[in-house]
Parts: sequence; C-alpha cells; structure tokens
Amino acid sequence: MGILDRIFGKKEKEEISVLEIRTPKGDLRLYPKDFLEKDPDARIEEFWVDAIDVSEDGYWLLVGRRHGVFQLYDWSGKLHRLPSRPPAQVITEALFKGSYLALLTPPYLVVYLLEDKRNPQTWKSFRTTQEGVRASAGLDISGNLLAYGVVGERVYVIDISGGFGTEGLEFKKVFSYSEANIGELKLLRFVGSTRLLLSGTKGVALYDLGGNLIKRLNHPSGKGALVLKDGILLSEGKDLFFYDLQLESPLKSLTTAININHMDISPDGDFLFLADAEDNKLGLVYLPEFVYIHTFEGFGYSVVRVSPDGTIYTCTHTYKDDKDFYSLRSITTNLTEFLFDVDRQSQMVKRAEEELKKLKGSLKKISPSTDPSELEEYKRLMAMDMPIRRVREVILQANRMIEEAKFEAFLESIRLKIAQDSITAEDLREVENRIRIERDEWAEKLKELKEEIEKHLQNKLQEHLQKVKTSIATLNSEDLRDFESLEEIKNTREFLNKLPKELREEGQRELSRIVQEKLLENKLKRYRIRIEDTRVFFGSEEFPRFSGERKKLKWRLKVEDRVFIKDEVYAKIAFEREDGILLEPKRYSNLLSQKDLRSLPQWVKKYLRHLNGLFAYDPPRTPLFVSYEETPWFVKNLEKFTSIVKEQVLYSEGILILEGDAGVGKNFLVEVFSALTNRPLYIVPCNSKMEREDITFVYEFDPKRGTRRVYSDLVKALQTPGAVIYFDEINTLPAGMVKLFNPLFDYRRYLTLPTGEVIKAHKEVILVGGMNPQNYLGVSELPQDIKSRADILFIDYPPFEEEGGLYSADEALILRDQVPELSLLSSEDFLYLWHHVVNGIKVKNIEGIERLEEHIWKLFELIKIANAIRKAYRAYQTQQSEEPVDFVFSIRDTIRCARRLNKYSDVKALVIDTILPKVSSPLEREILKSLIERV
Repeated sequence: MGILDRIFGKKEKEEISVLEIRTPKGDLRLYPKDFLEKDPDARIEEFWVDAIDVSEDGYWLLVGRRHGVFQLYDWSGKLHRLPSRPPAQVITEALFKGSYLALLTPPYLVVYLLEDKRNPQTWKSFRTTQEGVRASAGLDISGNLLAYGVVGERVYVIDISGGFGTEGLEFKKVFSYSEANIGELKLLRFVGSTRLLLSGTKGVALYDLGGNLIKRLNHPSGKGALVLKDGILLSEGKDLFFYDLQLESPLKSLTTAININHMDISPDGDFLFLADAEDNKLGLVYLPEFVYIHTFEGFGYSVVRVSPDGTIYTCTHTYKDDKDFYSLRSITTNLTEFLFDVDRQSQMVKRAEEELKKLKGSLKKISPSTDPSELEEYKRLMAMDMPIRRVREVILQANRMIEEAKFEAFLESIRLKIAQDSITAEDLREVENRIRIERDEWAEKLKELKEEIEKHLQNKLQEHLQKVKTSIATLNSEDLRDFESLEEIKNTREFLNKLPKELREEGQRELSRIVQEKLLENKLKRYRIRIEDTRVFFGSEEFPRFSGERKKLKWRLKVEDRVFIKDEVYAKIAFEREDGILLEPKRYSNLLSQKDLRSLPQWVKKYLRHLNGLFAYDPPRTPLFVSYEETPWFVKNLEKFTSIVKEQVLYSEGILILEGDAGVGKNFLVEVFSALTNRPLYIVPCNSKMEREDITFVYEFDPKRGTRRVYSDLVKALQTPGAVIYFDEINTLPAGMVKLFNPLFDYRRYLTLPTGEVIKAHKEVILVGGMNPQNYLGVSELPQDIKSRADILFIDYPPFEEEGGLYSADEALILRDQVPELSLLSSEDFLYLWHHVVNGIKVKNIEGIERLEEHIWKLFELIKIANAIRKAYRAYQTQQSEEPVDFVFSIRDTIRCARRLNKYSDVKALVIDTILPKVSSPLEREILKSLIERV
C-alpha cells in the first residue's frame, strides 16, 4: 500500500482465503469465513460444545454447550432464541428429525414439535422424567418412535405419535444393555426401523427393539459412529471401519491422520468429515474408494456437522489468558455442486431471481390492504426453498421485501386508525413491541409513530375530560351514582379502557379529580345551615324558628286545710298559679265555711278575675348556645331529623327516636336543632327503675306549708309552646311505663296523671327519643307499642372510607379545632387541604401545604385507627368476629386524642396511652393494642 493510500485511509482489498483440495470426484473448495452472528453473551465461548445438529433441510443449526447454554442459528447465521429453554447443566444430545427437535439434558428428555418450522416461537415442547427414569445419553428418532438411554444401562423406546400430553406418551419397549459391556453409552442410532446401534466407551452393540443382543464389537467408538444406508461406520482411535448393517465383519478399514471423535457425511454421501478429539484438525475421507484424502488444520475440534446446503459447522479450541475458548466455525463449501450439477443450480438460481424481480414490480402496485405474502410470485419463490445457499439468499431477500412491505402497510394502517379516531392501547402495545425487535431504521420510524399515537390519545383524553366538565357543571347531586350515570362519563370510562396503562391511570386520576371536585363543591353548597329571621335551612329542609310564644299562667282557688271553729267546719284557702306560686288573701280572711265553699263569695270571684287579668306568663326557657361544626355528615343528619319532625308537627302525632352508639352525637344533634330553631329543650332521663310518678309530679318543700307536690318538667314541657322534649335512653323504660306513653306518642297527644288529670300536649311540642343499640348493658328491645308510633333514625359515626378509595373529611372537620395549626383554617379551606393531601385531589392552591401536611396526616392516622376499632367492635357485636371488642371509640375519644396530637410524635402511642386504660379486660386490651399497631 502506498503512502498516499495510508494517509487517505484507503484499505487494501480483503481477500477471502480458500482451501482447495483435489478429490476423485473433483475439486473441493472450503471457504472458512465465519458468518455466524456474534452471541451477546461475552462468556459463551468459555463453555465447550457438548452437542451439535443441523435440521434435515439445513435451515437450523442448534448448538448445546456446557452449563445448559443453547445457541440456535438459521442458515444465514442469524441468532434466534430457543423457546422454553429446558433447565440443564449438561447437554448430551441434540437431534433434528422430521417435525421434531429432541434434546437430552439429564435428567430430562425434551421434545419440541416444530409446528411452523420457520418460526421457533411456535415450537411446543414436552419435558419428561419420572421416578426411576433419568435420561442420560444416546438419542434417536425413527418415524414416531423415539429411543434414548437412561441411567442404569437401559434403553427406553416411546411412541410420540399421541402428542405431548402425559396421556399421549406410550412406552413401547424397555431393555437393559448391561450384558453387552459397552461402557458408558455415548451414541444411539436406529438401524432401519427394528434395530438399535449403541456406541459406548468400551464397544458397540446391535440390539433389536425386543431387547435381544444381535452383535457386540470391541470398538470403543463413543460418538465416532455413523449409520449409513448401506453400512455402519465405526471408529477406534485413528482407525475407521466400515461394516455391513448386521455388523458381521468389516468390509473396509483405514488409518486416518487424526484421533476420531465425531463424524458426518456430505449431502451427496461421498465425503466423510472427521473431527479430532484433542486438536483443531478436520479430516476428509472419500467414501466410494474409502481413502483418507486430506487434513484441514485450524478447525475441526471435537464436533462436526455437515448441512444439506454444504455448510460445515465445527469448533476451534484456543487457549488465551489462562482460559480455554471454544469458538463455533461455519465453513461454506461447494459440496452442493456434487449433488446438483452446475447447470441445474444455475437454472434454479435464475428462476428464483426472475421471480424476485417480478415480486418487486408487484409490490409497487398492491394496495395497503393487500397481504403481500399472498402474492403469487412470493408463493412460487417460497416453493423453491431448497438447500442451495444462493437460492436461499434470493428467498431471504424476498422475505425482507415482504417484511418491509408489511411494515409500511402496518405504518399506514396505524396512521389510518389515528385519522379515523379508532386507535387503541392494543395498537400502541404492538408498536412498542415492534420497537424492541425491529432493526434500527424501522425502530426510529416506530418511535415517531408511537409519539404520534400518544399525542393523539392525550388530545382525545382532554376532549373527553372537557365534555365531562361541561356535563357536570349544572349537576347539583352529591351522589356519585348520579355522576356515573352521565353519558359523558360512561363514554370517558369506555375510552379510558382503550388507553395504555400509564395514560389510562393518568386519565382515571384526572376524571376522579374532576368528579370529586364537583361533588365536594355540591356538598359544600348542599349541606349548609342557613339561619334567617323566621326560619332555618338544614340542607334542603327548612324549619320555622319559634317565635317565643309563652304559656299564660292561670290562677285557681286552692283549699289547703280544714279546721273546726265552734262546731263548724272551715277551710283554709289560698290562690295558686299554674306554676305552683301561692298567694294568700290580704284584705279578707283566708278561712271560708263549708257553705261559702259551695257558693263562693263575690270577693273570691273578683280576686280570681283580678289575678287572671294580670296576664302572668311562664318565664321563657332560653335554648342553650351550642357550638357545632358544619360538616356534610352532621348537616345531612340534621336534614333527615328536620324532615321527620316537620311531619310530626304537621300531623300532631308520633315520636322520632335516634338510635346510635354511645358518643356518636345523638344528644348533640337534638341540642343544635333546639338552639338553632329557638326552641326550649327538656331532657327526660329514662332508666329501668323509673315509675309513673317520676314523670308526672315532683315534690318540693315550702317552709310555710311543708312538702308539696308540683308538676314534673315533662308535664310543664308538654304545655310549653315549641318545646323539644328529649327522652334519653328511651329503651331502658320498664315495660309498665310504656302504656303510659302510648296516648302521648300517637294522635291523642296527651298524658294521663295518676290523679286522673289529662295533660294535652301543645301543638308545637316536638317529641324525640334517643337509644343505644340492643347490645349495650341495661338496654332492652324497644317495645312494639312505641315502635309502631315512632320513626327511627340511625345515627352512625362520620363516614371515613368512601367509594373509589377516597377518605371523607367529616370527622377531621370536627377535630381540626383541637389542633392549633389547623384551627385557623376555614371549613372550606380545610376540606380542600384534606382532599389535596389525603386523596390527591388538587382542587385549588392552598398556601403552606407543606407546613400543614404533617398535621393532616396525624389526623388521618388517628381517624383511621378509630375507624378500625369501630369496625372490630361492630364485627364482634354482629358475631362476624370472635375477638371480643366491647370498647366503643366515640367522637368524644377522638376529640380527646386530637387535643394531645402535638404532644406525641407517634399517633399509635397516643391512642394506646389514651384508650387502653379505659378497657378493663386484659384480653381486650391486648386485642386492641395489636389492632392499633397493625393499622
């Protein structure tokens, strides 16, 4: 090379070395230039080759290496993946026969059915091993019979025609070859269809399928044996012997230049290639004359296989950097010229090239919807497939053209789907899968197409979400089911199912955010308490505020004591007001005779008229001011409460009974209603010891007159306009008391006193009861008399876990005032903050989220623990759990814990310290502690 060539980088022409040897049949040429694709496993060549075989059509090469490594190549040298690779450390045999690929990987026998011989991913495998049967070495297939050697010097013959299920395997014959003393079995071959050749490290033996020994020879051939159509080749060291098919006597023999380890025959059957056991040497024998012709140096170590297309596959051993390397060698030859003459091969190649040219023209004319593999030119080319490399190169070129046409058609079909708005996640997945397997230039186009699909789907998603926003803008429901029934949301969810996972999840989050934002907005509007001058709105229910009407108190004459004066009976009188106030006459004597009592003196009548004319009224009972948190849960309960009591007032009958666990807020609900509607509240504590007199009269002590009986608070309340009468723990009343209340709770609306006096309830009076569930101590079932006259409203704890995996902020709203850092937030801002932090619904920007986030999470953990204990309590009370939990985690308890949140870094420790001392049972304490720690 000249200096200018070196300066400008011009390379010398690379020459292909040719090994040429003259043979009796003609010149044999070997082109030892490897075309096998480099295996990505850098250490692959450190593992020696155990087994090697070529498919009968020369299309596939399978190499099995030490440590269970397999390499599958096609005829062009491209590396493929063997499907469902069997577990193995040793591979003793690899065999292509007909539609089968069989592998011996002790202790397993693996057989593949080559359904589509050109597509390894369709090959179905069956692996067999059973107790006492461990495959070892020696494998061959003849028709549907498969024979292989197993541990214990035995041979199994099975019928594989029944398929690959265990029920399809039929063991035809099993026999032992120990009597032949052939050493370790290395090779097994069918001789015809009724005999087997076994070759070992000490000798060879011929058996029939019945297990009868026909012949035994002392040739330690190992893998150096070969069954031909007209005889059997056996090796022993450097010697080669040719026997008839009965092994009666050697017909020919010769001494070679190599130590024979492996051998294979050329496609025309005239050349025998011998692999050396220890050196890189490949021997050549011309079989018609049975002469050794040549030794090829540099390759031929251990194994050799000759493909039907004339390619020789062998191995080279090198030692470098204290390591052994075993490199595969692929050597092309002109062996097919001895099988097909040159003129015939030229004609085949010419025909193939002509069809290829026609195919190019047809591909330019077909429409995108036409499958290019259905073109007649392509089908004719595929029918020409034969083990001639040039013909296969033409077919390979045609295949690439077809693949390119299919690829372009695929691109066109995807773009059409985008234009027609019918693209789905399946299409995107197909594009992504192709990106991983297609060559670089195609992969780049597919990446661009992928971006186009994702952008289109993202735009369509935004269109759907915008339609959802528009459709729910005027929807005032707070029920998620109403939202889900909208066509726009249904269409969006249907569209989301067509999206790829990441985009689908993003869309679901955004859809959930939009819906929950609107639900939250609706709840904030819907569940409000609005107070006006004359009425109060509890959500959607309104109730009049009480005007303050007071009861006018009447005076009556009261006869107290009777005295005898001069044998005449006199009565001591006084004037008594309805509220029990007594007044004695001052200008007149307070003693009247029996006669005067029968016909009252005029002065008494005037006195009564005067007193009743003073318009004395019962002093107003002002409702207590009650501080409350306007949560959706609380307002919803007030709304239901109001709806029922409105009906009670309208029809003047019935009683509303609130049922719920202790500490759930029943009394508080009544107190807030009473305060906001400006109605006096009377609480009647009920218990199992209560008697009739306890609710009708009470006794007071007057210093002037001593102990006296006056009306009870219940009697006064019944006559007080607008009063709310609350019977606390009403289901603890004794059975005898129930009858007393029957006329009060129904349309009659009165109470009969023990004296016979009937007290009619004022028309504005509201009757309410409260009770704990039946599982509480001292509680009996509500009598049917009361049930039939009552409306029962169940008051549960504030909701926590909502639909869609979201968490409600109702109880957190109640607790927030107990946390100084959160108490300054308005209810609305707190709700938004809660949904932002806990539910990931970012409705609006809130300043200082990072500063407040820790306190929100502490509240969340506290309520989550309370909710878990409440669930455990309900599960035990309803016999769904056998763990005894009788502790009720009330709202009072969560408030108490919330006050102490800033004193504890660990919420679980706070709950344990606050709650467990209240539990008397050691077993229940342990259960609750374990439950708290698991939350």
